Amino acid sequence: MNQEEKEKLTALLRSAFPPVGDHGLRGDLWPRMQGRLNHRPTRMAWFDFALAGVAAAGFIAFPAVIPWVLFQC
Repeated sequence: MNQEEKEKLTALLRSAFPPVGDHGLRGDLWPRMQGRLNHRPTRMAWFDFALAGVAAAGFIAFPAVIPWVLFQC
């Protein structure tokens, strides 16, 4: 590979990969992490309780399904 081919290859690589600027942190990440950790978890919606009730009723009505459900877990 001669010098001209090296220069062409270098030019192609420089055009393919833009220069990387200084992308340092904009600030400390710990306060944001503490905010997420201290955030109160969301409450369960009504349909979550309804789904649990339907599943419990189904298990009571059809107890033979319980081993199959446990096998799927």
